Amino acid sequence: MISMTTARKGWVLIPALCILATGIAGVCSEPRQGIPSLISSEPVPVGTVDGWGPFSAGLSQEPVGSAFVLGSEWADLFVIGRGWYANQKGKYNRLFLYPWTCCTANGAPVFGQPISIEGSYTGSGTVFQTEDKAIHGVWIDGSTLVHRVFDAEKRIFTELEKVKISGLPRNPGEVAVLMNPDGSVEVFLGIGDGIPFGPADYGGRDPKYNPFDGAGLWRGGYPYQALYAVTLPGLLKGPASEPRLVSKTTKEVRHSYCTLTIVNLGSERFRDLIGGSRFGGLYYYHNSAEKGVDLDRKRFIVRADGNAHRHPIINPSPVAYPNPGTGFSDLIAGGEGALYYYRFAGLFTEQGNPIYEDPRPVFQEKATLYGGSLPVANVVDWNGDGAMDIVSGNSEGRILFFRNAGSNANPAFLPGEPITAGGQVIHIQPGYRMDIQGPGEARWGYTCPTVADWNEDGLLDILMSDSTARHTVFLNRGTRTEPKLDFGHPIYYDGLDLYGTWRVKPAVAKLGDRMAYVALDEHDEFHLYWRVDDYNVEDGGKLCLDDGSTIRANFLAAGGTGRLKLNLFDWDRDGRTDLIVGTPRHGSVPNPKTGLPQSLGLPGSAVLFLKNVGSDSEPMFKFPVLFEFRGSPIFLGQHACGPAVADFGGPNGPDLIVGEETGGFMYYKREDIRP
Repeated sequence: MISMTTARKGWVLIPALCILATGIAGVCSEPRQGIPSLISSEPVPVGTVDGWGPFSAGLSQEPVGSAFVLGSEWADLFVIGRGWYANQKGKYNRLFLYPWTCCTANGAPVFGQPISIEGSYTGSGTVFQTEDKAIHGVWIDGSTLVHRVFDAEKRIFTELEKVKISGLPRNPGEVAVLMNPDGSVEVFLGIGDGIPFGPADYGGRDPKYNPFDGAGLWRGGYPYQALYAVTLPGLLKGPASEPRLVSKTTKEVRHSYCTLTIVNLGSERFRDLIGGSRFGGLYYYHNSAEKGVDLDRKRFIVRADGNAHRHPIINPSPVAYPNPGTGFSDLIAGGEGALYYYRFAGLFTEQGNPIYEDPRPVFQEKATLYGGSLPVANVVDWNGDGAMDIVSGNSEGRILFFRNAGSNANPAFLPGEPITAGGQVIHIQPGYRMDIQGPGEARWGYTCPTVADWNEDGLLDILMSDSTARHTVFLNRGTRTEPKLDFGHPIYYDGLDLYGTWRVKPAVAKLGDRMAYVALDEHDEFHLYWRVDDYNVEDGGKLCLDDGSTIRANFLAAGGTGRLKLNLFDWDRDGRTDLIVGTPRHGSVPNPKTGLPQSLGLPGSAVLFLKNVGSDSEPMFKFPVLFEFRGSPIFLGQHACGPAVADFGGPNGPDLIVGEETGGFMYYKREDIRP
């Protein structure tokens, strides 16, 4: 039951605009005019009048704090982008400052272009502003706290001091800083219980790795984290007090917190704490101590109906975001996907749970089109208006429709809207048992859709694989201009669900007089199946090179298998259907020794061309070659890239659009790429 006692007198609960995942239907739906939408080798821009869209700072994005840096009415935002870029030669952790510019009609903040902050930010950290307007950053380096102060003119955090913490049970993972009235400081730390996640014989790339036992139960452990705190005599002055457990239990959140943040939720609740957990929980701790720490038990952050919020994506990392109109702490939370804004309603339940409105996407000006992390693209006329749209899957497990509100000559793609099937948003979540790497990946769906007219009725259907390695078809029961997908249905092969390795975009096209379905089989090799009916396929045999050898996908086993994004298309226009393949960095097509791209030294994910030198009825392929842009191979990160043929009617043939791991769609004009 919701208490009508408000955190601030006169506060009115405003109904939230419910936004699902990365989709932002109904916002900024006018196309941009007179702006060249597509520039070869650059990301596809958002094609709206204002250019607003969800943004990404990396493969995953972790807001670490907000502060009034540039004199705006609302606070600016510090965000760490985490991931891997080919040109960075490894992992990166880059800190950005996003200046606030305005708010949308439904109250979500809009930020400008990022300002890169120099320095190394590999560990967990927090950024906060003190009453003297100074902006501080505290980072964890092992068991040491590193204190930095932000220089707004130079756009850099300068290190001031370090404080070593002794007596910790293990190194902390997350940090939050609370100032006491007397100038002393409480430092909250998220610390794990030391239980390993994987089984004792865990080897995520070992061919013999088996995550579940004979009863179908996870063979590994279930790590938890708890909250500890130390007291410092000043900011940030040692020595630190002896660490003490401040949460009620040693098993507060399963797996880990993602961030911790101090919040102000009104009178006697301005020293409270909120944390996000790996699987999507957002948790609240009331601190009743005027000085020091005295935490109540953990409570969920809840919706207006009293049910707990579950963040739309994995690894939510909430930070307090001050609302100038209410004086309270709203939240901005990241993860492996878009940033979301939660507005505090000013209300609590009778049980003491704070009520936050439903999450809304945070926007960026001059945004590039954002498909969620690891987008898997298709370029098709989804709504039958003659203009080529984008339909794409992503790591969070959804499929998004990016409507082209312009034309093929001048595309203007709107931000993505979630696609539904059977009246429900498609959202693949493997849960406890259905991910081959175990329940730690319960929130990664890795949808890999292919759009094709599977049953040749003139309507576009969706066929896909995902993190569960299942193959599913969503038949279109609507019309050409108003597609309406039926519930997903398994694809069967000889009576069993079609099986093979995971996270594969199947290639679907008509070869000769039959519909073909190409995926990776149980040997992680390219395999051809022929359509029998809407839900059944029959064996067409393994696909082979012109020397008779089979075509393998990777040199790694277990979780390193699968992951390829396959397309059937006559790229060289010789009348025979070729293969265009997106690989991960460790992809090794067609064999573990000389396969691409890994034999080149793991340079990054790549797009490969396999020329069909046989026929459509009996295809065989030449050794793959890399797609190049103006003479240089296209490498786009660590995780698999998602290429799609983009036929905008150009006189020289179709172009290429490639989803890259941080969520963008790279455009390559045909004249600029080879083969």
